[in-house]
Amino acid sequence: MSQRLQGLSHEEATGVAKEVFAASDQFLGRTSNLVRILSNHSPYLARWFIGLVSSVRQPGLGATTDARLRNLANIKTSMTNACTYCTAHTSIFGKGLGINEDECAALDSDAFKTSDLFTDKEKAVIAWAEAMTDNSAKSNRAVWEELRRHCTEAEIVEVSMASAMFNMINRLNDSFLTELETVAYNEKQWSAVDNNSLDDIEAYAGRFPEAGQAQRG
Repeated sequence: MSQRLQGLSHEEATGVAKEVFAASDQFLGRTSNLVRILSNHSPYLARWFIGLVSSVRQPGLGATTDARLRNLANIKTSMTNACTYCTAHTSIFGKGLGINEDECAALDSDAFKTSDLFTDKEKAVIAWAEAMTDNSAKSNRAVWEELRRHCTEAEIVEVSMASAMFNMINRLNDSFLTELETVAYNEKQWSAVDNNSLDDIEAYAGRFPEAGQAQRG
């Protein structure tokens, strides 16, 4: 099946969409096909989307907790939803954070629960992401108590934000039949792991009024 909605190329992007692409390349290392779709059809939402994804997912752009923890939640969420597109993205990005193939394989089943590849804290986060994704978190007291035992409240909020965000992104990509980019293209994500600061993303958000007014005008 082919992608259901048309995305923009870099050459076609103008106005707000062009700024979104520049931010995606800067903060996420490349512009995904989902961002191309969003920018083509709703550029004003796409710019907030990039800010949210970057802040929740990347190191040093808003979230204050361990990026590895948050990305373990992202990978497990995408695998639980069987979203091929997002599983590829999060697993490739995870390698840039030091998450190896054996760890990814363990995440793709219940093997993580007994694996010595993860700390007890990481196992608690992974189980929580899985529970959030299958909507059992509200009633699974054991998973919640284990998370509370190992994580600060800030960590709970941020790994929960990561899982919730990727549940949304999984649904978008599966529903749009978003075409997966090449591995080499997605490995460009690694260049954005340590090269940006909170000042950079705040500067990006600060350009919204000027770019929006120019496009509307």
